[in-house]
Amino acid sequence: MTDKAALLAQWAQEIASSLPAQPLPLRLCLACARLLGADGGAITVAYTKSERVTLCVTDEVAARLEDLQEVLGQGPGPDAYQSGQAVAAELASPVTVSQWPMFAAAARAAAGDAVVYALPIRPEGPVLGVLTLHQSTPRPLRCGTAEAQFLADALGAALLQDLDSQAEIGPGPWASRARVHQATGMVIAQLGVGGDDALALLRAHAYAHDTSVDAIAAEVVGRQLDFAIADTGTDSNGSE
Repeated sequence: MTDKAALLAQWAQEIASSLPAQPLPLRLCLACARLLGADGGAITVAYTKSERVTLCVTDEVAARLEDLQEVLGQGPGPDAYQSGQAVAAELASPVTVSQWPMFAAAARAAAGDAVVYALPIRPEGPVLGVLTLHQSTPRPLRCGTAEAQFLADALGAALLQDLDSQAEIGPGPWASRARVHQATGMVIAQLGVGGDDALALLRAHAYAHDTSVDAIAAEVVGRQLDFAIADTGTDSNGSE
């Protein structure tokens, strides 16, 4: 599968087969996953930055893999975003375990002996985000790395026109990230730390409680979790 025109035509057919009511990022991601022979995937922009947003996940496994990579700061996604190169990781491989030990252990508990592919989204040169795909059992993608990268870049070009409209949508990924920013500001006020430290604390708390950063942010914003009180060994209601 080397003809880009043919590849785009097949991708368009896959997109057309998705439910029209689904958000555009999800339809694009599902189409890529089906075309490339993956079981599911996710699209995350600004992958290693504080303004990181996961635009869509196709299933619970994809959601968990994205949460783990955000919380731990390691895995194929961060490496693909920082290097601008495609990264593949078999969770059972000793190479993966040695390269990302914390991620490999946690991801294997969540997804078994899966394989994870991270493709940088770089339609205009600079990396915009990462398309992450997963397979429950390791097998070759249905096309080569160059073709898969071409699809990721095409996806990025399609998304560039959609990102502004996404910001206008109420509930959804942008609202979720706004909650993380709000929680970060509240932790700054609670502890008098800098923004990077506050976000790191949210991530550490998410890791310690085996949950997502957004879930911890929701607790902070909802005043169920106060880091100033938590440091003293009590919860936000003052109990031990």
